[in-house]
Amino acid sequence: MDAYKIFISHGSRDIWIASQISKEIRLLGASAFLDETNIPKGCVDFKSIIRHEISMSREFVALFTPWSSMRSWVWIEIGAAWEREIPILAVFCGMHVNDLDKAGQGKAILEDVNVIDINDFDKYLGELSARILKVHV
Repeated sequence: MDAYKIFISHGSRDIWIASQISKEIRLLGASAFLDETNIPKGCVDFKSIIRHEISMSREFVALFTPWSSMRSWVWIEIGAAWEREIPILAVFCGMHVNDLDKAGQGKAILEDVNVIDINDFDKYLGELSARILKVHV
């Protein structure tokens, strides 16, 4: 297992924002799994890679936008992280957690996890930095 790995879940239309999140996490000394970067194009067994990477991660970040919130893969990956009982952070950009209820989706397990706005992501990075330092000590 990497010293500290974060799995980043997102919709394909949100790759730029997800890449920025990944970059910020890597700058702190953790590794970040991002499917666009870490799964080869045309990979037939991408589902096994995703399961494996979630199993190797210490934390899970889900990016919610009006597009990604409708993607079943984001919810499947959250469920896998929830089953592992690792910390889950839902980052909302361009929408609010209550918008899920308005769209008829419901919040599911997000009621039990940390939910922040993208503008507060730096606070998460500060807390993550402290956790990473503990592992490296």
